[in-house]
Amino acid sequence: MNPVQLELFKIDKQWQQVVRKHPSETLFLCLGERHEVNLFEAYFKYQLTEESRTDDMFLLHYQEFQSVNDYGKSLVKEWKEIFDLWQKDIGKGIVWDVDAGENEAYKTDAYVPVIAMERLCNLYPDLKLKKIYVQLAPTSINDVSGLSEWINEWCNCIKAANNQNIKLVYTEHHTHRTLKKLKQGTEFRINIDVNQLMQNAAAHTNREKNDPEADYQQQILTASNYLSKGKHEQANAVLERAIVIAQKQGLHEAVVAARIMLAQSLAVKSKKAEARQQYELALARAGESSLLSAHIHMSYGSFLLAHSGKEEAKRYFEKAIKIAELIENNFIAMECTRLLGQLSESKITGSSKAMGYYLKCLEIAKKMPIEKRRQSSMAYTASIILKKYGEESPEGKKLDLEMQQDYGEDWKSMAEVPKNHANPLS
Repeated sequence: MNPVQLELFKIDKQWQQVVRKHPSETLFLCLGERHEVNLFEAYFKYQLTEESRTDDMFLLHYQEFQSVNDYGKSLVKEWKEIFDLWQKDIGKGIVWDVDAGENEAYKTDAYVPVIAMERLCNLYPDLKLKKIYVQLAPTSINDVSGLSEWINEWCNCIKAANNQNIKLVYTEHHTHRTLKKLKQGTEFRINIDVNQLMQNAAAHTNREKNDPEADYQQQILTASNYLSKGKHEQANAVLERAIVIAQKQGLHEAVVAARIMLAQSLAVKSKKAEARQQYELALARAGESSLLSAHIHMSYGSFLLAHSGKEEAKRYFEKAIKIAELIENNFIAMECTRLLGQLSESKITGSSKAMGYYLKCLEIAKKMPIEKRRQSSMAYTASIILKKYGEESPEGKKLDLEMQQDYGEDWKSMAEVPKNHANPLS
């Protein structure tokens, strides 16, 4: 069993425990870090392969969510196309009627796939003995509150039909929640030790002894594991070895990445001079126009802001913005612009300069995909601007409406104070 299969086995064990504990639940919400929910989704995909031994039925739906009135129809259309191809192959010619008609009792078309699936179970009675798990994984969400309403109505339809075999599954980041208005569902936190997974994978795939590049990767994985457990002294020793290995092999970016990890670890233990030295060495080697260079300038600026003076920090944030604009990385450009805005707040000069930076942040954010915006400090920045405008002012009402369209009516709850920290490996 390879490392990934081992993690899938662990996920299967946890999943089975959750569904056994909640046999009548219609909605399951899997929460975790991005890599964790991605691996949970991989578990669902695995159930569709010939290697899977499950008796249950797993369905995944990736289409974007545009409207409450057509998402269910797109779901059924996808199922129907697969069903018709299957019928063509086996030559049975069974007709699956998926026309649910119009139902004014519902505000969405969530009832359409529910009715279609029940009819399919009537066509094939064996399906009534199986659990049917439908995972929604929209590639983009144009209406957040609409998706919440759609899911809530799906659950209501299932309950009205008194069907305990058809389940809906949705994955969310455990911190950056998108659907906050779900009225029902069982939440569970998926936990995967990614450092252990990566180390096992490295050991499984890097069979050749004395392979310097593989040895470097192993050092980084080991250091990451130490850092995640707060063991900085051990991590620092391993990172120093990683730097030596990378230097001998001429792996310039690897040297830089290890130095930044070392600098951040040293900073946590208040070893300011040593951390500063590592940042300077990394900057000297990173070049002027790379993503890594932009990350380092942002990270160094955050370090200087915490341990030195804000004027020096500003220079590095400004440099990071220039590099980010050059390489078209809107995320870094926006975060550094927001930091400059906060550093420009002054009781003496007022906040007009800061306001300029904040407004620039929103301009940059609008260039990013909606999913990336939700990971950024856009909501936080918008909340600052709203306070300056005044919630009842024409400008404030307009901004509030724009944010509701992207984040939903409760967007202000997403306005968490961001951590001014950049990881060059992220």
